[in-house]
Amino acid sequence: MLIYLCALDSEEDKSRFQIIYEENYLRMYHVAFGILKRQAEAENAVHEAFLGIAENFKKYSRISCSEMTGLCVTIVKHKAIDIWRREQHLSEQELETFIFAEESAEFSPEGVAEQKEQSALMQRALSELPEVLKETLVLKYHYEYGNREIAKILDIPVKTVEMRLYRGKAKLREILDEKI
Repeated sequence: MLIYLCALDSEEDKSRFQIIYEENYLRMYHVAFGILKRQAEAENAVHEAFLGIAENFKKYSRISCSEMTGLCVTIVKHKAIDIWRREQHLSEQELETFIFAEESAEFSPEGVAEQKEQSALMQRALSELPEVLKETLVLKYHYEYGNREIAKILDIPVKTVEMRLYRGKAKLREILDEKI
């Protein structure tokens, strides 16, 4: 924490940063761990994210705490993906397939092939969704956040989250029905 606070000028900024850190660390770690699957790399992603936030804190001074939560999640997600890419040297399509694929060592070769096919189909369908619907579905079903948590992350009412989930699933069903 001290390294981040050293990058800040005023006591007010330091105090505000500490609150943001305490409120968002676990959420950010969870997002990074969901992508990287290893504790050390997830912690590195969170560290890089907070370091970037501290270095650019003046830009974020007008952002409310709830908006800052969404920003923190977005920043750590991008940092984790960057770390993962450096380690894997994979293309964007392979990265998206990895992120949304279920992991299990018990799959047969046929099951793995079917999983990849289904994952690719789902990825294409998700890419056709409007970004707000896709983002809400990913937070709900990939990161397993509850509706209230999603509302807090996105700084929207819970009813809006529920509506986006409903519309997103309906649109996804419609897209998948066309493809199948």
